[in-house]
Amino acid sequence: MIRNHILIAWRNLWKRTMFSMINILGLAIGITCTGLLYLYINHEMGSDGFHSKADRIFRVLEVDTSDDQPRLFGQTAPPVAKALEKDYPEVSTSTRLFQPVGHIDTKINGERIHERNYYLVESNFFDVFDFEFIQGDPSTAFVSPNSMVISERTAKKYFGTQNPSGKIMELQNYHDATITGIVKDPPGNSHLQFDFLINGNPSDSNFISYFQDWGDYGAYSYLVLNQPDQLASLQQKSKAFAARVWADQPNRSDLKFQNIQDIYFNSAAVEFGAEFFKGEIRYMYLFGAVAVFLLLIACFNYINLATAQSGMRSKEIGIRKVSGAYRWQLMIQFFIESMAISLMSFIISMGLVKLLLPHFNQITGKQFLFTYETFGSVVIVLLIIALVIGFLSGVYPAIYLSRLKPSQIVKGPAASRTSGLFLRQGLVITQFSLSIIMIIATIVTSSQMNFIRGLNLGFDHELMAVVDINNSNVRSNFETMKYEFENIPGVKSVAASSRVPGEWKDITQIFISTDQQPQDSVQTYFMSFDEDMTGVYNLDIVEGKNFSGDRLQDSTKIMINEKIVSALELIDPVGKYLTINQTGEFQIIGVIKDFHFQSLHEDIAPLVVGPWSNTIRAIDYFSLKLSGEDLTGAIAGITGVHEQFDNTTAIELNFLDHQLQKFYQSDARAQNLFTIGACLTVFIACLGLFGLASFTIQRRVKEISIRKVLGATISNLLFHLSKSFANQIIVAFAIAAPVAWWAMYQWLSYFSYRISLGAGAFIWALVFSLAMGLLTIGHRAFRAATVNPAKTLKNE
Repeated sequence: MIRNHILIAWRNLWKRTMFSMINILGLAIGITCTGLLYLYINHEMGSDGFHSKADRIFRVLEVDTSDDQPRLFGQTAPPVAKALEKDYPEVSTSTRLFQPVGHIDTKINGERIHERNYYLVESNFFDVFDFEFIQGDPSTAFVSPNSMVISERTAKKYFGTQNPSGKIMELQNYHDATITGIVKDPPGNSHLQFDFLINGNPSDSNFISYFQDWGDYGAYSYLVLNQPDQLASLQQKSKAFAARVWADQPNRSDLKFQNIQDIYFNSAAVEFGAEFFKGEIRYMYLFGAVAVFLLLIACFNYINLATAQSGMRSKEIGIRKVSGAYRWQLMIQFFIESMAISLMSFIISMGLVKLLLPHFNQITGKQFLFTYETFGSVVIVLLIIALVIGFLSGVYPAIYLSRLKPSQIVKGPAASRTSGLFLRQGLVITQFSLSIIMIIATIVTSSQMNFIRGLNLGFDHELMAVVDINNSNVRSNFETMKYEFENIPGVKSVAASSRVPGEWKDITQIFISTDQQPQDSVQTYFMSFDEDMTGVYNLDIVEGKNFSGDRLQDSTKIMINEKIVSALELIDPVGKYLTINQTGEFQIIGVIKDFHFQSLHEDIAPLVVGPWSNTIRAIDYFSLKLSGEDLTGAIAGITGVHEQFDNTTAIELNFLDHQLQKFYQSDARAQNLFTIGACLTVFIACLGLFGLASFTIQRRVKEISIRKVLGATISNLLFHLSKSFANQIIVAFAIAAPVAWWAMYQWLSYFSYRISLGAGAFIWALVFSLAMGLLTIGHRAFRAATVNPAKTLKNE
């Protein structure tokens, strides 16, 4: 019997080729996109979940209450982790990571290379974290001091096909280290990303004093609890612990403990953490919604077309019922047909996934591979989804078609002409509601990203090369080095500073107060500029003057931005004094117009600018404004000057424009996925609309011919045939608009500087939806309207 059902299903699918292809193609696209989005979402949501103790590993955060708003620091005092392990039975073990300097320099074939992706770790690092070894043994990798484990990419980079085990790496600003193991590159969903792991020498006197310093910061501290549910007990004791160890530092008032699986999505408020990237959970919800939208629209297509074709299959159903077929047998028939479509769609989708995966990687910035290891679970999930879709898509047609009675069928097609009409209209409205939401989301995200790209940041960032200062010799001779840079063809001007506008690293923070209100301090950011910095970046000084360039004269002077003027309610600020960190007074000599020195996700914050000779933060960058002519030659010249003054560290050169773009990478990826998702949802919806319109017009051919005979023009007929579909799209827009407005309002609230959510995006979405819908049915309607009535009415 099953064999007969399968044969009948195949014949029906082949007989109605167009409708079958619409269903198969729509479902295949929906399953393909769902698979890719599932892979991405599962990867992101599984961050740090690959460690065997993941549910018991917690990062220690220090709570600082020196400001009105408590701050969370991802670094702790070095002794914290070991003290917690010793004093509290809830803690099974602990480990710490350090980055004492910004970079470590190595050599390849005599060429200096700087490495920033490294950590100094304790010998029990691999007892806590599970990174997969390619060579070496995790239990013995760090038995000896100054041993080193490197990543697979680093091994290939430095040693090619040679075996690096036992080789000594020359670390120019640290101890040389012996390679004892190679691990696979850290997964992309690990918050710890590294190329080197170095076991420091615990007997080193510098380490010993540092490990005992409760007043310092700099340790990334991790605890392993005996049981995950012991967190509440440990958290309850943390205030007493902080009060005891920091009795002389009341601002360090508490500790928080963050499970490592929460770090990626829940660290927006954490400063100075070890994580390279911070995720946005709202994007996971949105991408999940896109996947669901695509699947629903594809399912609705099947239900729509299946119920619309009920009239065509009424005779088949009637004959089978008269011949003794039971209702459950008919239901099985329709389920088999639905499952056949789903399984064919699944097979096609697997090919599409493999074909599209490289492009998907480019959009998302990931490196997914189509292998059993990465896609085994995804294939199973997609197969389950396909079977569920097949079942759900077949439920209504099976119930609806199998309950038709022979007496209804005998009365002819007119009896069932309106059967399922309201359902089909409801599904079309739902499909286009989902599509319109995606269209509006795409328009809004694109507008916001264009707004960000075009916003005046308050400083000149085009053709700005930024060179890191990593050597004390450079700092002491920076003026001479500036002069050499300025003499390079293609370099227009040069400045030195501790940080740059649009900074991508942590910016020093200080507390300032006025002599009128010495107790009411305000937390601000601090940068140091030389006298050329404002000119190189074209920063406006709205009051007062710039630094003079005289070290002694400038040493007690500062400039401030307009935010500080308003925060402290200063009147005529030039000439007044501010106290910094309650240690000394500095005279305000100028007010700089507010500029966006951080991401546009943040409001412009108060900023103090000190001279290059300040004692708070030394200079750390050269900024070189380039002319744009012969960039290759200019970069070669810059590198040559760097070699002349710093022959121990490799040059670090970044273009500021490229760094600024990194602030909005996740937003740009979301925009791309929205755009693709919107196009696909509209395409699948129009695919179903095309099939439904074809069927509807086919059933109304005689009506159209009669209207034509009675004098209806082609335009009259086109309007008549399109009106009902246009009305459904308008109703869909009325439903989708408020939902889309709420969703986009929430998304835009993430940006401190954003577009207004006006009517433009909604009007364009309605126009586009109507245009696509009418174009979809227009071809069929025009063909029906131009048919010779004699051909369709000759048998009447």
